Formats: sequence, C-alpha cells, structure tokens
Amino acid sequence: MTFASALSVLEQRLETRIVLGLDRMRAHLERLGNPHLAIGAFHVAGTNGKGSTCAMLARVLGVSGRRTGLYISPHLRNIRERISIDGRLISEREFSRFLGRALDADSARSLTYFELLTSVAFQYFKARRCDVMVLETGLGGRLDATNVVEKPLAALVTSVALDHQLFLGKTLSAIAREKAGIFKRGCPAVYPDIPVLRRVVKRGVAVPVSRPWTLVRTDWGFGVQNLRAANRRQYRLSLLGARQGWNAALAHAAVEASGLDVPDSAWRRGLASVFWPGRFQVLRLGAKTLIVDGAHNPEAAQALAATWRSSPYSRRRTRWILGIMKDKDVPKILAPLAPFIAEAVIVRPPSPRALEPLDLARVVRRFSPQARVTIERDPATAIAAWRREARSEDVAVCAGSLYLAGAVLAAAGGRS
Repeated sequence: MTFASALSVLEQRLETRIVLGLDRMRAHLERLGNPHLAIGAFHVAGTNGKGSTCAMLARVLGVSGRRTGLYISPHLRNIRERISIDGRLISEREFSRFLGRALDADSARSLTYFELLTSVAFQYFKARRCDVMVLETGLGGRLDATNVVEKPLAALVTSVALDHQLFLGKTLSAIAREKAGIFKRGCPAVYPDIPVLRRVVKRGVAVPVSRPWTLVRTDWGFGVQNLRAANRRQYRLSLLGARQGWNAALAHAAVEASGLDVPDSAWRRGLASVFWPGRFQVLRLGAKTLIVDGAHNPEAAQALAATWRSSPYSRRRTRWILGIMKDKDVPKILAPLAPFIAEAVIVRPPSPRALEPLDLARVVRRFSPQARVTIERDPATAIAAWRREARSEDVAVCAGSLYLAGAVLAAAGGRS
C-alpha cells in the first residue's frame, strides 16, 4: 500500500464519523496479537490541556532515556503528526504498512477512521520496541478507542468543561464520568482536585493535584515561562498559556505516581525543549507577529483570553482571524474574546463541520458591535491579506478551531 492509497482509504472511513465503544477495537487488536498490552502507557483525557500534557510527558520521558511513543489527535497539517517516537513522525512507509495490516484485520470494514489510526499507533510502538507510550484520548475516555489499555502506568484527566455534549452528556458531572472512565483499578488516577472530578473517581488509586505550578515570569520574546513547582523548584517551560501550570503539575504528579525513575535533570531539559504547536504559538513574520491558538470551546477561549490579556501583544493593533465548527457553543467561545476584538476576519476552516462564515460574522457583530468584521474565502487568503495590509508591529490572532490552526500554520510556513 502506498501512502497516497493509505490516505484515500482513511478518507473513505470519514474522520467525522464517530462510533464510540470498545468491543470492535478489542476484537481487532486481539487478531493482531494485542500490541497495546506490550507497553506501559500514560493515558490522558480532558476537555482541554490533554495535548500539552501529553507533549510534556513524552518529551520528559524521552529525555530520561526511554524510547517513547506519542499518539495524539487531531493533527494540524500532516496525519503522521498523530504518531511519533521521540519526536520523529512515523514514516510514510511504516504508516502505510501498519495501516495495511490494520485493514487486513478489519475484513468487516467496521473500524472508524480514529480506530484504524489507533491500531496503527499500537502496532508501530510495539514494532519499534518502545519503552513507554503516551496516549491522548480522541473523545471522552470511557468508550474511546484508546481505552483498551488495561493497566496504565498512570491515567490523567486534565480538565472538565462543556464540550461534545452530543456524545458525552449535557452536564459537567456526566462529562466528568466519561473522562474518568480511563481510570483503572489499582492504577494511579491523576486529576485536578475539583469537586466534579472528586465525586466520580470510583476506580484507581486517587492522586488529586490541589494546585497548579505557579507562574514566576514570562519571557514573551523567547516564548517561555518560568514555573515554580510544589517542591519550590523552578522550571523553564517552552510553552506559553495560562493553563500550562496545571498541565505541568499533572504531568509531574503522573510520573511520580507511576514509580518510574525520572531525574530532575530530565524534567528541566524536557520542559525547556518541549514543543506543542497551535496553542498560543507565536510566529515572527518580519516585524509583524502572528499568534495561532486552536481554542475551540468556551474553557479554551477563556484561557486564550487570560493569556492574551497578560501579553504585550494585546496593546498592539490586532486583527482576529476566526473560524469555528458549527457544533460548538459559538456564543460562549466568543464571549471572553469579544472585549479584545476591534477588527475581525471570518473564514471557513477546512472541515465539513465548519460554521458558515456569514453565520459566524453575525455572532461576532452581536458580541463586538463596534468591530470591523469582514469575510475572506479561506485562511490562506486571510493571512496573505493581513501580511500585505498590516503595519510594522501589528498582530494577528487566529483562533476558534484546530483545523483553522493547521491551515494558518501551512499558509504562514509555521512549524507544526
């Protein structure tokens, strides 16, 4: 199977088709020899923060000398971003080979797009003899395809907020129960010590984290922040964002609870060099600044607003480039951002789930009635127009969707 044919097969399975449940995946993996049971795993769920937490875990574990597989979703520009070992993406050849094996073990064509990718990841990590793997849930937790792992080294829930209510439930408690479904009996269950999670942790060895690492200072020029851990030590983190203190605290607690020996030097080198694109990612385009943030739900938008408010960029002339999915709570996403929007360009992210720009523009005008609101035909055109029209020192912020973040990074030549 060529890489092009692998992509074609996956497209036929439709990324937007979601069928939750574990029976199909368990039967499929058994036919492949249960590759997912051969490697210890850190399993991460949460409404927001799970990707950054996974990136921290994978980087620190890799720096400590362990061959570490990382499985994340969604990708921003290249599907191979979802599956990597020690920061190196799976090759096109290996991706195609393991997808071919997954398809051979799916003669009934029952597996979804995400389930096939999960199978590829497990096969690849076993074949490359990973010491440990870090798994990000795709949706929820209890019925997510990644939840076939039976005895994780630690399972983490990073946050709980309203999102994906069609699949996970209408209330925070219902969503929390779905996220906490990744906790396993006798295994560390790591979570922020908040009531909605405290009430639903029924399995696992509870490891509540009472507070985030505290911000000491931010170096906006270099895109790093110094955080103080509970042990009073300071760490340099090469990620921006108001939530990263929580993510770092949860990642550290998970490794400690797992019993793995990870020296402090690995934490220092790992956190100082971790990279996670599309989350308050700052790109320098000459004297202009482009900020890409995939904030796509109300909690993420609140975190973006907090980071933006504290940044020096908020004092410059700014154009907001916005695109959101139609199944999201658009008013609640826009509410925390609206006070900052004086100029907005609305685009359609490259997804069949994207909200029509005209519909989004109406909501933006309602929340920011004084703003100048226009529409561009696609993200690349919006970026090109801003680069052409912006003055020196101007800023653009692209937000509302990870699909938009990927398209903007491709248009701007940013790293992903």
